[in-house]
Amino acid sequence: MFSKRVKAPWRLVLLLGLVSLLADTTYEGARSVIPVYFTFVLGASVFILGLVVSFGDFLGYGLRLVTGPLADLWRRYWAMTFLGYFVNLVAVPLLALAGDWGSAAMLIILERVGKAIRTPARDVILSNVSKGIGRGRAFGVHEVMDQIGAVAGPSLAMAVLYFKGQDYRLAFLAFAVPAALAMLALALAYKFYRSHEEELVYERKEERGGLKGRYWAYLLAIAISTAGFMQMQFLLYRAKEQMVLADWAIPSLMLLAMAVDAVMGLVAGLAYDRFGLKAVFTVFPATALIALPALFPSVPTMYLSACLIGTVLGLQETVERAAVADLAPVNVRGRAYGVFNGIYGLSLLLGGAVVGFLYGTGFIYVAAYTMAMQAVASALALRIFH
Repeated sequence: MFSKRVKAPWRLVLLLGLVSLLADTTYEGARSVIPVYFTFVLGASVFILGLVVSFGDFLGYGLRLVTGPLADLWRRYWAMTFLGYFVNLVAVPLLALAGDWGSAAMLIILERVGKAIRTPARDVILSNVSKGIGRGRAFGVHEVMDQIGAVAGPSLAMAVLYFKGQDYRLAFLAFAVPAALAMLALALAYKFYRSHEEELVYERKEERGGLKGRYWAYLLAIAISTAGFMQMQFLLYRAKEQMVLADWAIPSLMLLAMAVDAVMGLVAGLAYDRFGLKAVFTVFPATALIALPALFPSVPTMYLSACLIGTVLGLQETVERAAVADLAPVNVRGRAYGVFNGIYGLSLLLGGAVVGFLYGTGFIYVAAYTMAMQAVASALALRIFH
């Protein structure tokens, strides 16, 4: 029999995982059809599409540099989580009512802003209640449920478009259902938290203080590694460029990566609870290897690269997130997660620009760049965790 000190945290982790599953179904499903809807239905150019989506993603990460410290300042973690999810989710079905690409652009950006508001606060809640059951396991289970939603959302969009004759507005309206269920699940999670607070909060007496040098060194290592991460869009482009897969089969690379991400999230979480911060080292070799199979384009090598991308994503979402909690005192953990996510997003942006430039000169330079960045990140991390 499990004690209340074990059962209560796991129930809350599962409730928060259900929230993420339903939320991801909503906005990942929307993001799978936004490019076509925004351009072919609402008449925006591809340039405007790229600008809006990139700016939204930048705000989605960059604003966490502000929302993380605010969460610590106000100590209203649940309130910020509710506000962020509401903004994040209500923007999606409203896209069905957008009369032009300008109003749709505002909603696309608003959805990312909502994610920036709620993510640091939610991660603080998750890290605080999961200390006694293993943070790696908790973040791993959360990532698995998150990725189930990431697969379910595009699947729902495909079903609506297939059976309802490419009715994109109806597809966005359909996402109101998982959005409403996500808010209901969040309300249930909060109610459970309030009624079981004594069994859930472990860290009232934990050491308090500021973010120390070890945290900042860790952040630098992760920033370097992330800047050297070849993202999925480049693999999808290479599959098309090299004519390795038929157009209809290219999205299967994304689906495979998401499936591997879900499995690896759980495996990495278990490894983190066993080996602690040393588990972070697994991120670097996996990231270094991503581009190597794609150097020799074929169906097997493309799928191998997709598996490696999914592996890295699973490690980033579990091992890297769990490590932040162990390197940051509880009273500044919102700030720690906000800064971590903000720098992560900035690194993705800069790294994507560098990889895109190098791709134009030759794919071999992409492979060399990713391996060199991971070597630097590994050397820095070795000095931190030796």
